[in-house]
Amino acid sequence: MTPGNYIRPYFYTTLLHGTLSIDEQLTNVLTRISSNIAKAASKKKKKNKNNPVEVPVKMMRTADEAAVEGEDVSCFGAFVAGAAGHSLLIGEDKYSIDVNPPMIKTVDLPKSMMAGFPVYPNKFEVMFASKESCILKWFKSDLKFETVKEAQSKLNQIVWLEANSGYSCYTTNDDIGRLIKVVVTPATNNRKGDEMEVISPVLVSAGPGECPFERRHALTKEPAGANRIRVVCYNILADLYADSDFARSKLFSSCPPYAIDMDYRKQLLIKELIGYNADLVCLQELDERLFLRDLQPTLEREGLEGYYDAKGGQVTEGCGIFFQKQKLRMVDHTRIILSDELQSNPLFEDWWEKISSNVKLVERVVQRTTTLQISVLESIENPSKQIVVGVTHLYFYPEADNIRLLQAGISMRLLQQVMSLCKTKHPEKDISLLFCGDFNSTPEFGVYRFMKTQFIDVDDPDWSSSKFTF
Repeated sequence: MTPGNYIRPYFYTTLLHGTLSIDEQLTNVLTRISSNIAKAASKKKKKNKNNPVEVPVKMMRTADEAAVEGEDVSCFGAFVAGAAGHSLLIGEDKYSIDVNPPMIKTVDLPKSMMAGFPVYPNKFEVMFASKESCILKWFKSDLKFETVKEAQSKLNQIVWLEANSGYSCYTTNDDIGRLIKVVVTPATNNRKGDEMEVISPVLVSAGPGECPFERRHALTKEPAGANRIRVVCYNILADLYADSDFARSKLFSSCPPYAIDMDYRKQLLIKELIGYNADLVCLQELDERLFLRDLQPTLEREGLEGYYDAKGGQVTEGCGIFFQKQKLRMVDHTRIILSDELQSNPLFEDWWEKISSNVKLVERVVQRTTTLQISVLESIENPSKQIVVGVTHLYFYPEADNIRLLQAGISMRLLQQVMSLCKTKHPEKDISLLFCGDFNSTPEFGVYRFMKTQFIDVDDPDWSSSKFTF
């Protein structure tokens, strides 16, 4: 550091080499700093072992340049509470003290970058600032390379061309073979911290060509318009189900390994979702990390507010809903575990009494951690209209048609209850229902028949060994 710089928490910790108590006396702290600096300097001057380095360290009052001394002065009082009126003198160099400055903890760029797709931080964590207030500047290498190894060997020859500012940087076919660099400056209000520079670990590669969703985008170039909403619903395949030898060799054996990698897939997913200009996006098998690091910050910049709800148990995937803030506002939101509701909610007392007589059915139902995400949204354009949105992912096992029927029935009864509560609370409002999800069913199965008629006969073949009717 040079004179005029700030003493900041990470530098201060390096000087101390250890945990610091806020009640520790200032005299002891300054002695430790001086000792640690001397040790570091001595290591660099091994030839002068007979002449040990001594570096005086003092805390000075800014107003009168007097030394801050006394056994009653604590570390907290000197470095935190009194920071504005103190400076640290190390040798002949004076440093101001900056308490809790904006700081970058981590910035990573993705390991897959394709021409025609946006690049944004893969991981972005800050302290004492919001990510939205940070300043991001993007650069592209003037040189193109065949391999990353070649690029890394010629980093000192690169001229970095400024490309963009903001959360993301868009690439084109002309960028194939280039490196991408981002310089992030943490900021909050009028304060700025030390910037961090990150160079991409991969080169920009060619994109996949025209994707099927781009043809669909031709129909969604414009928003849905007033008093209409456009809905998108997808199971996006959670990474925890794709990232295994079994998945790659059996479930998705015809898919190249690079194409099933989440860093590759999420680029296509985000571009597809943005291109639909949707007012409501309902997702299943949504990884919590994908939601927090990718979808939430990216779609937020497109005007979409998002909510994520994990399945029960230790699973780190679940359902998500995003809605256009200019059109809709969240009135209420809840997460429900269907098996828990079936056992404890008086609404299902009659069902549970019948199910309890079938031990095998009870075991299969109770073990499921299927989630129902319920949101009540109100129209910004016309506040007299509300919509109850349910999102779920019914049990996948092929031979579990009876379980899916039960889950569909539980979900519908809960959604109808929420609708009734909304109508009771706001009788003047027009309440609609939208039930989205991956139902793991096709029209020839009972779930479809139940959704269509609100009834399933006791002899329906999908009940299998179970004898139960709604």
